[in-house]
Amino acid sequence: MISEVYVLMHETYQSDSYLFTFDAAYLIESRDKPKMLEIITAKHKEENEQFYPASAKKIDLYIWNAVYTREIMKLGVTKHYLHSLYNRFYTSIPRQPSLLALQSLEAEMTSAYFDLVIYDMEVTESFVTNKILPYLHMNIENHLSIKKLSEELEISAGYASSCFKKEMGVSIMKYAKKIKIERAKILLSTTNKSIFEISMILCFHDQGHFSKTFKSLTGMSPTQYRRKLPASQS
Repeated sequence: MISEVYVLMHETYQSDSYLFTFDAAYLIESRDKPKMLEIITAKHKEENEQFYPASAKKIDLYIWNAVYTREIMKLGVTKHYLHSLYNRFYTSIPRQPSLLALQSLEAEMTSAYFDLVIYDMEVTESFVTNKILPYLHMNIENHLSIKKLSEELEISAGYASSCFKKEMGVSIMKYAKKIKIERAKILLSTTNKSIFEISMILCFHDQGHFSKTFKSLTGMSPTQYRRKLPASQS
């Protein structure tokens, strides 16, 4: 049924039919990241079955990048972070060599935008913590350190650490590891990237460090996690 809609919509619109067949704005507003990723996984399966051209996929992702930005801006998310995210994906899209690479980028794009809207809108009683949370999510693919964070946010390292621990119950670096592993789960379930590639994307020291951290937080290795995924996701 979905495939029939997909073909029908493409007879009318020369672009991603999913731009017209469901309310992305509602999912963004309700912060329903799992549902959005489920829809994207189904879409990728259809694209592969339909031999969807990479050239068309690139155009679709430019549109989706703008759609995410427009809808999230309506929710009042910090524009500084939103601009950075938009520019990162805008420059990444033309560099992808294949449909598979573009689909992987779409999964990353979706996860990143939803994380931004989820965590930028999270309000704690600490102004400092509210500045740190979006910073951590925006820099999930960078090397993170208390020193660099404190310098860029213009907060003393000790004060930043104490405020964050008081509000969140964990240290800044432990929280950073947790969200990196959550992003790793998305990459493991929605892309064919290797364990090594994922460890590099998320800036772990090496694959061994990544696997050890992943297992400490999930109880299984990245390979075991991927093997447990339903066939439609792996």
